[in-house]
Formats: sequence, C-alpha cells, structure tokens
Amino acid sequence: MKVSTAPIAGTGRSVWVVSWLLALAMTGLLVLGGCGAGNPYPPGSYDRAMFFVEQEKNLEAVAALETFVRHNPTDSLASEAQYQKSMIYMDMDEYPLAAVEFQILRKDYPTSDRAEDSFFQEGVSYYRQVGNVRRDLTGAHEARLHFLKFSQEYPASLHMPQVVEYMQEISDLMVCKRLEQAKVFWQLKRFEAVKVTLGTALEDEAASNLLDEVLWQRGQAAEKLDDPDLASEMYERIISEFPDSDFFKQAQSAIKDLDEEKGEDEEQ
Repeated sequence: MKVSTAPIAGTGRSVWVVSWLLALAMTGLLVLGGCGAGNPYPPGSYDRAMFFVEQEKNLEAVAALETFVRHNPTDSLASEAQYQKSMIYMDMDEYPLAAVEFQILRKDYPTSDRAEDSFFQEGVSYYRQVGNVRRDLTGAHEARLHFLKFSQEYPASLHMPQVVEYMQEISDLMVCKRLEQAKVFWQLKRFEAVKVTLGTALEDEAASNLLDEVLWQRGQAAEKLDDPDLASEMYERIISEFPDSDFFKQAQSAIKDLDEEKGEDEEQ
C-alpha cells in the first residue's frame, strides 16, 4: 500500500503521520497492524504472505502466513502456508519452533502433499539442535528415532539419501561422545572403563566412520590390561576393515610387537 504524503484535510499533520508510519515499520508494529508498506496484496491473503517470503522478510512472512492459515484453515493452500512458515523458522535457526510447526502440519493436514516433507524436516530440526559433543546429545537420539520412523513410513522417499547421511552423521556424533569419555578415562588411568566404553561404541554404532579410532584406542587399552588377545583382535580389524585408515600402519606395527612378545614368552 502506497502511503501518501499529501496533507490530510482538516489536520495539517501530514509529516507527523508519515513519521509515525515509518516508526511503526521500523519497530515491526506495522506488521501487526496489517499495513505492510510495499506489499501490493490485501491483508490475510496467501499472495501477501508469499510476497514477504520472496522478499526474505521473515518476521512479516511468519505473521502473514499465520494469519492466512488461521482464517483459511480449509483452503487448498493452507498446508503449503503452514509448511512455508515452518521452513522460515528453520531459516531463522528457531529449530524447536520449527519442529512444533511441522508437527502441526502433519496433524492438521495428514493427507497433504507436504506431510512427507514435514516429517523429514522435523527430523532435521531435531538434528540441528545438537550442540557440541561435550554437551547433551538428546537431540541426536531424538533425530535418530525420528528418521528411523520416517524410513519405515516412507521407504521409497526421495529424502532417503539425506536420511542415510543424517543417520551416518548422528552415529559419528555418538562415537565422538564415547571417544571423549574414553579420553577422560585414559587420563584417570581407568583402562577397564576405556575398554567397556569403546566396546559399547563398537556394538551400538557399527556404521560410524570413526570405528578405526575406536578399535585402535580399545586395542591400546587392552594392552594396558595385559590382554594381548583382545588387542590383537582390535588391530586385526583395523587392518582388514580399514586399509585406508591413519591407524593402519600403527596397527600392523602393534601386531608385530605383540607377536614378538608372545614368542619371547613362549621361549621362556
């Protein structure tokens, strides 16, 4: 809507009016007031909301989409509007809000073409809430369970390659967490705890790209515990399963040393 700067009849306060409107626009109150300077579409319309989306005016877009969905819940574009609102929250890094909005879409519009996309994006929102490996990984667990459900419900989805990638990254995050824990146990010389912690990682995260390091650290812990058989098993797995690993040559050397020690013990 174009704002006129012509004097208002009977008031003579045109400058004051324009300044007031500009102040509202700068503080965001203009959006709540439904004016939206520069938007040619009527308040409450889908086109108005999409205009804000295209202009990357996120707050205005969210407000306009919310208004459209609230006043037109049965419109054929309502589910799309709900989806666009959810994705804007993703762009704003407001992942908890995005997750809720995706849930609302699937609940209110279960047969929508966007239901599958919303299911997938909800999992992404959980994943993106994961912080540093030293912090709580609740979000990673939640994302993993969500992606598992998604893969069961939509096994032929075009999103499945991305789901596999996210699951791989989540597995690596879990292993990083275990390696951090093992590092602390190493410093405390609690080698049994190192062995158990990394053993759990091997059992639970078999798809991780970091298993070669887990095997190496566990082999080293086994040597500290005078368990050469377990150590050899760990090193042999590195050699057979991870030929390109940075630990490959170290594993070969470690097995050689263990064999030599074993030979010396047998001679004695």
